[in-house]
Formats: sequence, structure tokens, C-alpha cells
Amino acid sequence: MDYSDPLERATKPRNRGETWTDEQFRAARDSDLGERTIGVRRSVIATLSCLLLAALLTSGKIVEIAERQELGEARDRQVVMAERLDQVANFLSLNRPYDLILDIRGAGDDAGERIDDLSALVVSTTTLPPTTTLPTTTVTPDSSSSSTVPSSSTSTSSTVPSLRPVTASEPLTVYVAGDSQAEYLGHALTTERLGWALDVEVADRISTSLARPDYFNWPAELAAVMDDRSPEAVVLFIGANDYQDMAAADGSRFVQGTPEWQAEWMARLGLMFDLVVGGDRHVFWVTQPPMRDIDLLESVTMINDLAASVVATRAHVTSIDIWDLFGGAGGYTKYITTNDGDTIDARVDDGIHLTRSGSSEVAVLIFEEMETRWEFAE
Repeated sequence: MDYSDPLERATKPRNRGETWTDEQFRAARDSDLGERTIGVRRSVIATLSCLLLAALLTSGKIVEIAERQELGEARDRQVVMAERLDQVANFLSLNRPYDLILDIRGAGDDAGERIDDLSALVVSTTTLPPTTTLPTTTVTPDSSSSSTVPSSSTSTSSTVPSLRPVTASEPLTVYVAGDSQAEYLGHALTTERLGWALDVEVADRISTSLARPDYFNWPAELAAVMDDRSPEAVVLFIGANDYQDMAAADGSRFVQGTPEWQAEWMARLGLMFDLVVGGDRHVFWVTQPPMRDIDLLESVTMINDLAASVVATRAHVTSIDIWDLFGGAGGYTKYITTNDGDTIDARVDDGIHLTRSGSSEVAVLIFEEMETRWEFAE
């Protein structure tokens, strides 16, 4: 830095009426521009203080994260610690900003967040129309090639009702629900080929499942949505988080994978389907794709098999089978070939989620099935 030029400022009177020499001004400036250091201890204390303050300000979110962990002693300990932190934050009123944000967003007001007892919904199913056991179309890509052109494993053209024409001015109302996989799928249904004729609402809830109504109750939520908005089509993409223990009404636990667990999960899925039935409404159940993790691959394989048995007994539900599209018997694959011959990156790096491009290919399968049920006219 060049200090050789005269410093006019140094000769001007300061607020206290004194005049600095060039040397005094340079010394003050060098001090101001000098490197500042702070002790390690003070730095650690400041960092920990900031983290504690952040935790207190978001204590409600920490409780939510703890509650959605899999049932077990580790979750119980986390919930106790999170709730104690939340109590401190509440005593100091530090969680008020976060609570205000939740109030503005309406978080906690949905039925799925308020009702955690599935048995309370069973009574309502007695007033629903009985389901009829009919063949149900399963849309799946041709496993003999890399093409994603859908094909039906069971033809149901004689049983598919002739529903209303769909136009841009009278779009088909669609409700897309599920865990984090549902977000990109909902976006694809809005923006891809038939998006112009669909009025899509997306409800994606991270880490949700049928196994944990204490965290989020999908049957209760869907029952409320059907009553309030009455969509014509419902797309469900749920299941990746379901392979975990489930709590029974008497406080006992259904251990994941056991015959009792399988029967309970199928009953919950059937209840959800029955709460969605109504009028000409149709449900599209999207199966789980192969997963990179071996344990998760085994769990979604079981979920797909159990769901297939439930779907097959309900004429108002169609299974959109994406298993072969994303690897099938060959296992998990990150890249797939579309029916246009393009190779796309279809899976997120976590080995679980679909990318936006992969979700668009699932939307193609759903569109193909929708076109057999509704007449789309531009």
C-alpha cells in the first residue's frame, strides 16, 4: 500500500479539534486494516451459542424430525430430548417466530396431521359402496426391450367406463399425493404432454407412509380431501418409507415383514383405497422402482407384492407398474432409454428418488392409462 502521497485528511481538524500528523493517521489506518484474531475458546463458545440459539428458534422442527424416525428406543430418546428443548424454547418464547410461520402456512391443520388413529376411520367405510373384484389394468413397460411404451398385463376395455370429455376449459381435476417422490411426479403431470388438460394439486409429505399415522395419517388426509375438493383422479406414490414396525391400537407392535405386519399393512392400504372411492373417481397407484440399497430393494419388493394383492380387488384402482422401467429383474439402474431412443439420467444420486426426467417417464405411463378412461380433446 502506497503511503507516500500527502494525506490532506490528516491536516484537517477532527471532531475534537485536534490535527493528526501523517504518521498518526497512517498508524491509525494500519491498525484498522490489520488482521484481527480471536481465541479458539471464544470462537468455540460463539459457535456453540449460535447453534443453541438456532436449535431453540426451530425447536418445533426438531421435535417433528425426531417423531418421524422409525419406532424404537433410539427414537424415544430423541423425542424426549427434542421435547425438552422445545419446552425451554417455549419458556423463553424463542419458538414464537417458528410457530407464527407454521400458523401462516396452516401447518398442523390438515386431517393427516390431526388424526393419528386409523381405527377411527374404519366406521366410515361401512357407508361406502362395496368394491367389486374385477381385473385391474396394470400399466408396465415392455420388459423385452428398453422402450417405455406402456402395455397392459390385463385387458379391461370392456369394464372401463366412458367418462366425460376433457378440454382445456374443463380440465380433469387430479390430486397427486405421497412422500417426497410425489413432488416431481406432480410437476411432470402438470407440464408434460397432457398437462394442458389437467388441473393438478400436489401434496408431497416428506418421510410419510402408511406405517406411521402418528406422524402423518394419509387415509384421514385423503378422506378429507375427497370430501372437500372431490378430484376426478387421484395419483398415489407412497411406499418407500413403509417397511418399518407399526404400532397396534393396544400399544403392541407389528414387527416389519412378519405375516401379522403384512396383513396390517394391506388392511391400511385397503382402507385408504376405500376412503377415496366415489362417483367416477379413479385412483392410480404408482409402484416402487428398484432401489440401489439391497435392504431397501427387498423392502420395496415386498411392498409392491402386497399392494398388488390389494389393488387387484378394487375396480376403481389401477396400478402403474414402473418396476421394469427402472431396471426390473436387472436391478437398479441410474440411466434408462426412453421410447424416443434418448438415454436419460433417471435417478437421483441417493439411489432412491426419481429425477425430474425419470418422473416424466412415469407421467407418460399415467397419461396412457388416463387416455383409456377420458377423452382428451384440444
